[in-house]
Amino acid sequence: MHFPTADGPFLRHLRVWHAVVTSLAVVAVVAFRVLLPSDDGVRSVPGSPCRPVDSARDDTLPTPDLDGDGFGDLVHEISRSLKVDVVVVPGSERGPDHDRTTVLTQDDLGVPDDIQVGDDQYQPTVADLDEDGHADLVVSSAAQVLWGGPKGPRVDGPHGRVPLPGSGYHTAPIAGDFDGDGHTDLAVSKDSGEGQGELVVLKGPFKRSGAPARTVKIPRPVHEGATPVLVAGDANDDRATDLALYDSPWDPPLLFTGGAHTAAGLSKEPERLPEGENVVFGDFDGDGRQDVAVGRSFVDSYDEVDTPHRRGRVSVRYGKEPDEWVTVEGGDLHEGFGSKLASADFNGDGCDDLVVQLTAKKEEGDARIEVLRGGSEFGLGSQPWRATKRSVPGDDGAGDGTLFDTGDWDGDGRAELALFGGERWWITDGTDHDEASFPLTPRRNQGA
Repeated sequence: MHFPTADGPFLRHLRVWHAVVTSLAVVAVVAFRVLLPSDDGVRSVPGSPCRPVDSARDDTLPTPDLDGDGFGDLVHEISRSLKVDVVVVPGSERGPDHDRTTVLTQDDLGVPDDIQVGDDQYQPTVADLDEDGHADLVVSSAAQVLWGGPKGPRVDGPHGRVPLPGSGYHTAPIAGDFDGDGHTDLAVSKDSGEGQGELVVLKGPFKRSGAPARTVKIPRPVHEGATPVLVAGDANDDRATDLALYDSPWDPPLLFTGGAHTAAGLSKEPERLPEGENVVFGDFDGDGRQDVAVGRSFVDSYDEVDTPHRRGRVSVRYGKEPDEWVTVEGGDLHEGFGSKLASADFNGDGCDDLVVQLTAKKEEGDARIEVLRGGSEFGLGSQPWRATKRSVPGDDGAGDGTLFDTGDWDGDGRAELALFGGERWWITDGTDHDEASFPLTPRRNQGA
């Protein structure tokens, strides 16, 4: 079985990608201001650089183009029944092309049988680890590497494995230049099983065997037994990647600043963020600086625990006001506004919009999505908000589509939103209009 490729490179413009929605965060709360949705029309920020996508902007949406055809591809890792598969849905001018879906099995990828897996979906890490100009694919907690090349990564091509010290890993490492030296590094969370875990930073460049230039371990300041999500980005415009991690409302999200004079390149002590269960970043007000959003739904991970009598919220720190956090509340009481977040530019105005999931009962999988438009006078606190909900019937009741990813899969310069639920995908334009809907894998690949 071969990975579907074109004659072009695996990724024409190399970018770093990973697993949960890429996120970033920032420091402690100095001031809060509460904004609720208004009935006023959206007004542009005075002097905002938000411009339509067909203007002079020369940047493009960072969606991984695996087959080099100019269209971003929908890529996800499925871990279930102690097996790992990677599913690739190639993009096209009509969006993700379900008929060309390819399933890369655990055997195809060379992932060993003794890895730890859960029942969640992730995005593999895509980055140029060996600096040959071609992006590589890093899969699962085994950190198995499918090396890129002029025709893209091939199942029958070169493989490698990044050597992770010890055991206790649950997801693939994420990529970033944490020390700012121009080489791509990897970072991953390790559960020691005997108390406090560790953060492992593997410094690039990497050899074709998968070996890093250096491996650094630092204490992980979260409670015992936590499996934190790691997210990477540059919150302070210093060109070094910062590392945020969050697990649940039991521990506040934390931010390690990159570019520090330490062995790992990360600050010795992390900064605490507002309490929440997820973090994302984007330029929501169009001033050219990254903003940070932290979601807190107040819904417990276990449905038998009652949700407090309050609305969910998203705390936003705008780059132009680094000492102030704005609180955006949404939904009704107990509805779980803020249970998941993502950012992308859906209307092509050059400013990021914020995707917020509402989930009243997490184990039941009920979900509704709201898209808060960026670029308005008060950032994300203004109308219009766009609501989306998709469901499929099942033996145990309807299964709702939950937030999975955002990306430009049809090449028009505007992002789309991917929801997944009940073994089915929905690709929408961010305004509740379906651009595509299809099952997880084609019939010919079912059970592959």
